[in-house]
Amino acid sequence: MEQYHRKLINDCMPKLICVTSTLETIVDNLLEKNVINEWMKDYILEPQGDSVKKLYELIQGRGPKAFADLCGALKKTNNITAYHILTSKTSEKYEQLSSIEVLNTTFNNTIIECDDPYVKIHPERKQMKNADPRIGIYPMNSNPKGHALILNISDIKNNDDTTGIDVNIANLNKLFKGLGYITHTKADVTEKNIINVIDLFVNICYNGKANSIVVFIMCHGYAGKDSNRLSDIFSTDGFTINTDWMIEQFTKNGWFTNIPKLFFIDACRGRNNEFGWKYCDGGNNYLKNDILIKPPIGTFTNHHVRDVFIAYATLPGCTSKFDPINGSWFVQKLCQVFREKACDTDLFQMMQLVDIELEKLNSIERGFQTVEWVFRNVNKFFYFNPGLYDDNSNHN
Repeated sequence: MEQYHRKLINDCMPKLICVTSTLETIVDNLLEKNVINEWMKDYILEPQGDSVKKLYELIQGRGPKAFADLCGALKKTNNITAYHILTSKTSEKYEQLSSIEVLNTTFNNTIIECDDPYVKIHPERKQMKNADPRIGIYPMNSNPKGHALILNISDIKNNDDTTGIDVNIANLNKLFKGLGYITHTKADVTEKNIINVIDLFVNICYNGKANSIVVFIMCHGYAGKDSNRLSDIFSTDGFTINTDWMIEQFTKNGWFTNIPKLFFIDACRGRNNEFGWKYCDGGNNYLKNDILIKPPIGTFTNHHVRDVFIAYATLPGCTSKFDPINGSWFVQKLCQVFREKACDTDLFQMMQLVDIELEKLNSIERGFQTVEWVFRNVNKFFYFNPGLYDDNSNHN
């Protein structure tokens, strides 16, 4: 579903909830068209929560034709007022959002004026220092701190859409803007476009001369085919791209030596679910909203790399779990920890806390999820220092 259609539904949500009736008939119509599946029908119609709201939230992650199918279902079931709310405003919303999409495409480079209160700033506004003088610390005082590319690919050929994506994107944008980054969001790109986006982003980072680089990828994925391919991700046209190839684009020319490059990959790395020991704690950790992801299958040259951090949302061979309402388990917990702890905690300790928080989530059907992270020649401490810059005159 297009960004402006999602925005339209969310903006009009209170009105849509009030005027939508015959919900079960609408749901049956969408099921017949394969817009939703049986599990989603049961989820929408279950008595807990606002069923109409659940329909409008879930439909946003059901592919490029979902908006048209929804409008068709509303018209067919005589929900004419809801139909007119969506169809009469579509062209107007498109015109308003077209300029925003142009900015995203050109990666408009505008220095932020202030940090988002979403992220906690050190109460004494002091930079963190490491206790061990033998270990250095990465400078993180530039304004902006760096550039963050948020790449989301949920509409993939021959795959179900992943729901909860909008929540992920919104939270990650708030998080990295609050940490002091210029964020660039791209969604549902083909293999060729991914290559172009990465190339453009590398050049932006090189010209920006900032202190760090962040790449956050959310998509379907699978384990690499051999020992040199740690993880493959899927483009929207169904082709695979190896994550190490993407990382190599930031290391091969030596442009970013001594600049920390942080990669977060929220994608399945296999089809297995991680269940751990058979144990029951009375159901306190049960998260019922998770859905089944169906990841399919899957060159890079070896270099000496420096200052590279990679966090995988799950272990090799295992699935990454999503909640259709709250989004990815990994994104939920990473944002929760980083927004609270980035002001006084280094990256390694924060990832430990993310893993601890993930242990609190599990599903009866899908099991657990364990984060894996890798440091490649990262021999210094990394603190984000949100809200602190070399020149704080514009940030007091």
